[in-house]
Amino acid sequence: MTRTNFICALIATLVVLSLVAFFKSEDGFLVGNLLPEMMGVCIELLIIIFVIDVWQKNEEKQKSIKIERRLREFLIFFLKHNFSGFPPSCNPGNFYGKDHTQNQDAIKNLILNIEQNGINEEVVLKVQKYCENEKEIFNNLIPVASDLTNDHFKSWVRISYFMNSIASKNEKTSHALVKILQNIKRFDDESYASKLYVGADET
Repeated sequence: MTRTNFICALIATLVVLSLVAFFKSEDGFLVGNLLPEMMGVCIELLIIIFVIDVWQKNEEKQKSIKIERRLREFLIFFLKHNFSGFPPSCNPGNFYGKDHTQNQDAIKNLILNIEQNGINEEVVLKVQKYCENEKEIFNNLIPVASDLTNDHFKSWVRISYFMNSIASKNEKTSHALVKILQNIKRFDDESYASKLYVGADET
């Protein structure tokens, strides 16, 4: 029996017992003694299930936040390592989940800057070297990202794909870099929308 079926059975039993108690209100062993005990057991079981359910959901959320934080650390390192020479408006700072608005604005400005001005040879070589060194780590983290939401997973897969494309030189670096940044932006946006980031309970 599934958990949902068990809860439905408990509620149905409680309703039946309540109806019996209401329509058979005369004293007797069943109605006067056994019935209240059975109703009490049903209510206690429902309360226990509810408490366990809330506890499990909280545990699952905390686990997801830890996973998101670990993945975010790799994105932070990527951003800090490759874009230090860009204007301050393109700098997302620490890229913490709680700084969602700043993160989104900075990455949007960074994408716009690359699309309008391109990237110089120094940045190209730096990004290519980074992707070459880190692509396997990002590839290996795809199953970890799948433990979060569908958008987290999709964005991570695309980040990994375009990092591999840069490393293998199958895509123009500036184009692939924009795609990576768009998906980092998507990852951050999904974390904020799902409240899966450190400090989410404080906002």
